[in-house]
Amino acid sequence: LLEHTLSLPADSSFPHDFVVKFNEEIHNILRDQRFKAILTKLSDADSSVNNLLSFLFRAISCMDTKTGFLSVKNFETASKSIHRQPKLESLQGCSILELYLLMCMKKLEATEQNSYNFNSVMKEYKEIQEAIKTSDNYERDRCFTAFEHLEQRGLISFEDVRGMNLSLQFRPVKLLVSSYQLQESLKSRTAEIPENTKLHLGYLMVLLYTLLLSYMALDYVLELKMKKLVILQT
Repeated sequence: LLEHTLSLPADSSFPHDFVVKFNEEIHNILRDQRFKAILTKLSDADSSVNNLLSFLFRAISCMDTKTGFLSVKNFETASKSIHRQPKLESLQGCSILELYLLMCMKKLEATEQNSYNFNSVMKEYKEIQEAIKTSDNYERDRCFTAFEHLEQRGLISFEDVRGMNLSLQFRPVKLLVSSYQLQESLKSRTAEIPENTKLHLGYLMVLLYTLLLSYMALDYVLELKMKKLVILQT
């Protein structure tokens, strides 16, 4: 899809030799490991089509007008300009409790629960607190206040349910941050912080990696099922 989007059509008004050379350069860029790493980082942060198109537009804007060809350097420059992420900035201001609640939501997603609310998140939070047995076990009202702060930061959103006037505690909620953004936030907060906070961040990081591994395992199982289906069809 990317190659088709970036390549010049064969019937272009440009000289034939230029079109061939331009498309060869695009083909080589897409095979370059540096470009693949840039694309992976981009999709981890935001996999939307709009974000991809914005990235490609920035790369093309950086193209060397003297040669008329794109290079990996153009995509590196575009990547640096697009990686200012408001979500990461919002995450930096989160309390440890708020990070726990976000991780609980990520855990619910990992168990394929497409719909959950504050009560579901609280159940996960209680299970985590019982597992690590810390003194920082906040009451329900304090947790709900933290939950509201997450919405104000644009990290979660409450969904409307037609025909039902539900309180916020019962309304379905959606997580608006990716695993990558959570990981980057946790990594950036481990320096110059109290030891008890480091313990919490360490546990959250381990939990996140466990969830990421479960996603990878699920993808692997689905891939095996698809291969089996193809074999059966042939």
